[in-house]
Amino acid sequence: MHLLHYSIILPLSLSQYVSSSPFARTQQITLSGSTGTVSSIRDALKYSSVIPDVLDDFEATYSVSITYPKSHESVQLGNDIPVNPGSSHQSFTLILTDPDAKSRDNPKWSEMCHWIMTNLTAPVTSATEVSMKSELVEYLPPTPPPKTGKHRYVFVLLEGQQGQALSTPKDRKHWGYGKKRHGVRDWAEENGLSVVGANFFFAEDEEQ
Repeated sequence: MHLLHYSIILPLSLSQYVSSSPFARTQQITLSGSTGTVSSIRDALKYSSVIPDVLDDFEATYSVSITYPKSHESVQLGNDIPVNPGSSHQSFTLILTDPDAKSRDNPKWSEMCHWIMTNLTAPVTSATEVSMKSELVEYLPPTPPPKTGKHRYVFVLLEGQQGQALSTPKDRKHWGYGKKRHGVRDWAEENGLSVVGANFFFAEDEEQ
C-alpha cells in the first residue's frame, strides 16, 4: 500500500504563524511520497506494545516523520532520544514587529510593535493553547498606510526562563525607545531574552 508522508518539525517552526490568524500552529507539515510500509509500522507498534496499550490495531495510511531540529534527532519507530534537562525551565515569547513604519524608505516610526505573546512553552500544539497565554501587548493587525509600499511584518521567537517578569514597551512606536530602527533587539536585551527563530511576510495597502 502507498503511504502518504506526514512530516512535523518540532519544537518551533514559525512558517505557520504567517496565516489569516495570529494564533496558528507551529508545526511545519508536508505531504510527499511513501517512506515506509504498513507492515513495518504495525509491527513496530505491536512490538513496543503501543498496540494495544495506546491504540487498537489499525491499518496505517500515513507514515509520520517527526524531527527535533535543535538536537538533530528524528523519531524512528522506537529509537532512543535524549531528554534535555533544561527544557522544563524554558519559556518563549513571540513578537510581531514592523520595521517599515511609516515606510521602508522613510522608517520614522520604526520599529512598530504589533504583538507580544509571552509564557509560551515548546512545542505549541494548538490554536487554543496559544490564545490562552498572556498577551503583554495586544495584537494589532497589519495596517500599512496608503502609498507606503510593501511593509515587512516580522515574527520573532525569543527564549527566556520560566517565571521571569518582562517589561511592557512604553509605546508601540519605536517600542518606546524613541529612536528610529529601534525595537526588538533593545527590548530583548533589556529583558535578557535570546532570539531563537524568526519569519516574516509582506503586506501593503491597496492604494499605492
